[in-house]
Amino acid sequence: MNLIYVHGGVSGREREELPSLEGPRRAGLGAAGALDAVEASVRSLEDNPALNAGLGSVLNRRGKVELDAGLADGAAGRFAGVAGVDVRHPISLARRVLEDTPHVLLIGEAALEVGEGLERLEGSTAEQHERWARAEASGELALDRYGASEHVDTVGAVALDVAAHLAAGSSTGGVFGQMPGRVGDSPIFGAGIYASAEVAVVGTGVGELFLETLACFRAGALVEGGLDPQSACERVIRYLGEVDPLEAGLLALDGAGRVGAAFRGGSWAVEGPDGPLNPARLP
Repeated sequence: MNLIYVHGGVSGREREELPSLEGPRRAGLGAAGALDAVEASVRSLEDNPALNAGLGSVLNRRGKVELDAGLADGAAGRFAGVAGVDVRHPISLARRVLEDTPHVLLIGEAALEVGEGLERLEGSTAEQHERWARAEASGELALDRYGASEHVDTVGAVALDVAAHLAAGSSTGGVFGQMPGRVGDSPIFGAGIYASAEVAVVGTGVGELFLETLACFRAGALVEGGLDPQSACERVIRYLGEVDPLEAGLLALDGAGRVGAAFRGGSWAVEGPDGPLNPARLP
């Protein structure tokens, strides 16, 4: 059976308001391996309208959905990402890019051509469209509100299979009110996602911070250098706080099955085989 940890995105909400992630975690338990497990779990996260991925994605400044996702196969040393797409399951589109093309990252229409047959999205939930309309009317779509705590979250999963193979997956609707064409960290290897033969890492928070610091690679490199996943996540989250006091979270799993999770922000839902985790909340 696969060892899987999933997260629903760091946010400014209270912990008791966070949705259960048991279903997404269980979705990948019987998968053939770590990569299949991560895809199955992230697909389930994308199907939850309460999360900022797939069905529940936030809207950009023009009121449209633009989704990003990345999928990393640590055992094979391969990665693929997609950006600026409007499919229900961007993680599966990233899987298509990984397996059906020689490319690492595809965007927009080029990515959608690879995903022929995948279900498209016409928009997001009624709640997200109402939220956008209120924000437009009140001027809250101004870029000086970009990255506010209520605008930030990403979903993801890390998995270890019986063959000791590791994989990571990340999916997001981006940041509420983002400029059209903006690409976050989820589809960028080393920024919002990382996996090797020794460790799998996913992040959550404002993508620009992860892009500029290569946060997931930093955490992964620390584990590869001998640090335990928990200490690695805490060290990098502290570093990110020194760069910019934005909300951020890191989830890491190593080849021995040790997990680490640390964050800055209001709350963060993370679940593993024993149910909800209490990730270290740093000042």
